[in-house]
Amino acid sequence: MKTCLGFILIFLSLSSPAFAKSRIAFLELYDRNGELVQYEPGGRFSHTAIQFDEIGDKWLNAYPGEGVAIVSWEELQHRGVIAEIVEIPQNVHLSQVAPYMGRPFDFWYSWSDDALYCTELIGKLLGVPTHPMKFNKKVWPKSYWKLEGTPGLSPDGLWKWAHNINSTSKN
Repeated sequence: MKTCLGFILIFLSLSSPAFAKSRIAFLELYDRNGELVQYEPGGRFSHTAIQFDEIGDKWLNAYPGEGVAIVSWEELQHRGVIAEIVEIPQNVHLSQVAPYMGRPFDFWYSWSDDALYCTELIGKLLGVPTHPMKFNKKVWPKSYWKLEGTPGLSPDGLWKWAHNINSTSKN
């Protein structure tokens, strides 16, 4: 009986919100020649999405033509090559997401709530700090170059943050 009660307590503690986690998918994009598209100099990732317990096996993302939406794994795979999934020790709740649902995609990469881009959405949900943005001038049209240095969050910046928070939480 004691053993059974012990297993139940362990199961309940592991399934409690204190142990809930989120997963961030990092996607790469390749051009027609098979070369990695680097949206920022030296960058690797082109898109991100987040999964958390309340949406099951679906993924939350902000994507051009769609805005902020919950998509299936299959739909996410059409946005690039899913190169890495990083689990983080923070959970997101639908109540946090509700104010952003249906917002359009932010083609001007501003840090306002009128429209959102993929990592901006995730950054706001998880409290990730912004950094001066860097644009690869070989990839971006000249109209985006003026955004260089404005506050934002790139997929590579989010990846660094996720790996840092994981190494910090393990210590």
